[in-house]
Amino acid sequence: MKKLFTIVSILVFPAFFFIACEDRPDVYEFPVNEYVYEIPDVPVTEDYVVGVAYDTKYRDTLTNVWYDNQTKAPQRYTGTPVLGEYDIRKDADVLRQHLDWGKEAGIDFFVLSWSGHGFNDTILTNWKQLYAQDNARPKAVIRFDPGYRFGAGTDTMQLNQLRMDSLRYDLDSIYTHVMMHDFVYKKADGKPVMVFCNFTNSGQIPRIHPFITFLKGSPTINNNLWLMADLGGGWTSPERWGYHAANGYDGPSLGYVRADSIKPFDAFFITDISHNNYDRFYSQYSYLDYNYRYWQERMKPLGKEYIPTVQPGFDDRVNTPGSDRFFIPRWKNDAAYVISSSAEGSTPYDFSSFTENPYKKWANVAKRNVGASRMVMIYNWNDFGSGRNLEPVQEFGTDYLRYTREFFKKQ
Repeated sequence: MKKLFTIVSILVFPAFFFIACEDRPDVYEFPVNEYVYEIPDVPVTEDYVVGVAYDTKYRDTLTNVWYDNQTKAPQRYTGTPVLGEYDIRKDADVLRQHLDWGKEAGIDFFVLSWSGHGFNDTILTNWKQLYAQDNARPKAVIRFDPGYRFGAGTDTMQLNQLRMDSLRYDLDSIYTHVMMHDFVYKKADGKPVMVFCNFTNSGQIPRIHPFITFLKGSPTINNNLWLMADLGGGWTSPERWGYHAANGYDGPSLGYVRADSIKPFDAFFITDISHNNYDRFYSQYSYLDYNYRYWQERMKPLGKEYIPTVQPGFDDRVNTPGSDRFFIPRWKNDAAYVISSSAEGSTPYDFSSFTENPYKKWANVAKRNVGASRMVMIYNWNDFGSGRNLEPVQEFGTDYLRYTREFFKKQ
């Protein structure tokens, strides 16, 4: 595809008025005796911090294969990407357009996967230059995956000195040469933000705390890092990750928990709010509202926070016709809509129960449940294969960029 860069009531009850107009009310109450309830609008009285997961997609011109983070990706998309198929590593114009779109949407940072690339990686070099030209563009957050230092079947948590020293050297290097620069997102206290991923193997988890303590404790970093845990997969609970009501952490496994997983991190988020459970579909907004509040209430006493995740949509039937996942439809012409239902021979779907933009509903759930950082994660920028993309496609133009700014930034 050719790359294109031109994007051709009166309130009766006082109590309800208070809830609808209060941004993050001090007293959070669930409706009494209700499992399914309406999520009130949460007006933006102060900007939220918006992060978006970002995939490094590229086309291998020798074999003519489309790749996403080194993995062959499907050729069929839920939507028609405005920029077509691009090589983000080589074409700085693609990254420039992405950052300009991100600025338009009010995105504060993109989360960029990094697995052993040198600190002079082309994407990072271009990003640094583009941010220097316009510091209103989104910053970068590194998603650090230690798996590249360990072969298949290797226990990542083994303190093999050679591997651990190499990994610490890598982290020190990207910390010094990338994360301390202006184009990398930092907290108000100056701590650079990093996402840590792929630590969820059950055999590895009991040693995650000493593992991360070793990495963060180097003389170079000296614990000057705000570390978010990427909890791969869908909705879960803090108990699954080692939370214990008495002291915050479990010791040796007590049933199905992953001991001390929570301890070394500052914040947590999930990567997927799609689901194949009818209860969650039927009561999806209130169900997720319960889950996010539960996480947030249990993290706060530990000095940590939970980062609510939202998705612009979800529609994986184009690539997986037999999928059992429920849709998160898009909003088009004041109606809910999924692209896969418009394909020839596809099943029509009844979305008449959706009377409002689902993305707005998800945004309100997130805003009700942010932590002290007022941070929200959007998954994902350019996952076209499952319809979670925020990056513009021809079918929706820049509507979802506009929605994102409208829902999370002061107008």
